Amino acid sequence: MNARLLWILIIVVIVIVGAWFAFGRTMEPTAEEMATTTPTGTVEQPSGTTLESTTITYSDTGFSPSSVRVAVGDTVTFTNTSSGDMWVGADEHPTHTNYDGTSTREHCADGTNTNGSFDQCVRSAPNTTWSYTFTKAGSFDYHNHARAAHGGTVVVE
Repeated sequence: MNARLLWILIIVVIVIVGAWFAFGRTMEPTAEEMATTTPTGTVEQPSGTTLESTTITYSDTGFSPSSVRVAVGDTVTFTNTSSGDMWVGADEHPTHTNYDGTSTREHCADGTNTNGSFDQCVRSAPNTTWSYTFTKAGSFDYHNHARAAHGGTVVVE
């Protein structure tokens, strides 16, 4: 095989792999992917309204359920049961700008979320959890910053 053909083959493979990472996940979940939120606990608010809490589990194969539907003010808890680290961040990777338009550099200071953006801002080890309360409506894609091919969607109504 000559060198030119080998280089062309390498470039084609790189383009295909890059396209899979860029476009491999759908922007809107399918009906099969959309899971019904199962409350894991409630919090009584002074106004008498009840906010729900939803748990998403992260394993070595990804997030489950990969898509959930919650209400504004609900909390989603991400539980890391994988053998590696988890860092939940709003898409786009790697800047995490999808939720409020600010980048990781802007809303994470010393591993701390400084403005309430949908970003864990730090890796968490196996057997840990991270919770986020959604304060605005929309469809928010997210990923594991430590393994960006794994992601999901939170639809906030």
